[in-house]
Amino acid sequence: MKQNINIGAYGWRHSHWLNDFYPDDLPVAGEEDWRLAYYSNEFNTVLVPADYWHSQSEQAQAVDCECWLDDVNDEFQFFVECHGGMFEHVSSDEMIKQLEILQPQLSALVFLEGKQPMPESLQNQFYDLAESLEINIFADNGIDLQAKKIWRQKKQHHSDLALLDDDLTDLRSVRTIIDDFVSQTANIEPKGTEATIIVDHPSLRAQDLSQFRAVLDIMGH
Repeated sequence: MKQNINIGAYGWRHSHWLNDFYPDDLPVAGEEDWRLAYYSNEFNTVLVPADYWHSQSEQAQAVDCECWLDDVNDEFQFFVECHGGMFEHVSSDEMIKQLEILQPQLSALVFLEGKQPMPESLQNQFYDLAESLEINIFADNGIDLQAKKIWRQKKQHHSDLALLDDDLTDLRSVRTIIDDFVSQTANIEPKGTEATIIVDHPSLRAQDLSQFRAVLDIMGH
């Protein structure tokens, strides 16, 4: 049986997707921001960047996970990036509250290498939260035994989460990426576990992400 692989991007608020992927008449500001709803019609997962929680930043409206759930279908899954810098704009208590709301469609918390680390006491809070919500924790280097490692092209760990830094314009290399990832996930237990590929590249176009998904479909994933 072939591995079932979900596909998504690192965030959905990309300025270069406006009038390219998102229609020019799509509301994109304040409470009438429909980009997530539109994105979820095309893709079935997303990694929420840490700066989306910065309620005072240029990026974000105040986070409202109830609205996020209303914007997506029941099969859609969220991965949430976490690092210490996000708490300059949102309290840990508020974030935990929002993650608890998001829990029905929250797959994992993700800690990425090179980002500001959390204080150990706060990190433990989120580890306890992940356990109580029965969700995974992923980290680039495996923060400790509780965290699963992230598969990358240069660090091909056995994992069911891959993070790609690729603009996906070379379809031949795309097939190689898929083959490499699938070969590393083949022995993950339990058998039949779904895998996820998140693409994080500053020049990624939604059209190329859609083509990537089409290649996955052709390859039976």
